[in-house]
Amino acid sequence: MPFLEIKELKKSLGSGEGKVEVLKGIDMFVERGEICAVLGASGSGKSTLLNVIGGLDRADGGSIIIDGADIAKMNDTKLSAYRREFLGFVFQFYNLVPNLTVEENIQLGEYLASKPLDMEEIIDVLGLNEVRNRFPSELSGGQQQRCSIGRALVKNPKLLLCDEPTGALDYKTSKDILSLAEKINREYKTTIVMVTHNREISRMCGKTVNIKDGAVYKTEINENIVPAAELEW
Repeated sequence: MPFLEIKELKKSLGSGEGKVEVLKGIDMFVERGEICAVLGASGSGKSTLLNVIGGLDRADGGSIIIDGADIAKMNDTKLSAYRREFLGFVFQFYNLVPNLTVEENIQLGEYLASKPLDMEEIIDVLGLNEVRNRFPSELSGGQQQRCSIGRALVKNPKLLLCDEPTGALDYKTSKDILSLAEKINREYKTTIVMVTHNREISRMCGKTVNIKDGAVYKTEINENIVPAAELEW
């Protein structure tokens, strides 16, 4: 059984005459320990899909089975526990707490988990030792994103969701962040679903789910994975 299996997933936004069907029966699956890209243009439904998988939005129909549990059927209490114990979420624009230091932002993730990873190890792996006592406003974009990844990763999530994690970063920093995602996947066996509009990024992923107008039109299995450091765009 796949680690993540989505069937006939539907989601609409808005109401009345302004109601728009964003997800139109998504079917996809991701194996345990896989890096999967969800690829599509702006407005294709990628971020909505990630928000539903992450329990930030409720689906209108269909199932989302993760490690044997259907989160679409969970009540609010169980869904909150799922997000806390099971999930890490990395956003495009970091969402750091501005009046907390790097270390304190990462500690937020640590406090939420019952079996967190070692915070000192995470700070070291992410190369944040020298800036651990700085506030987000004192960091570069890449450092802020590393901190955001650290906050998600310290929870020891089984599933890491990344919504355009390089979208606000320059080319070099983007490749550094993608190399970091590879390292996380390799060292912690974390399953990663990464939303992107950049086809080149999909070359580092074992699977690519292509979405257009709220539906999957093609799923590609990548037999020749390219290391993030070798990607070019």
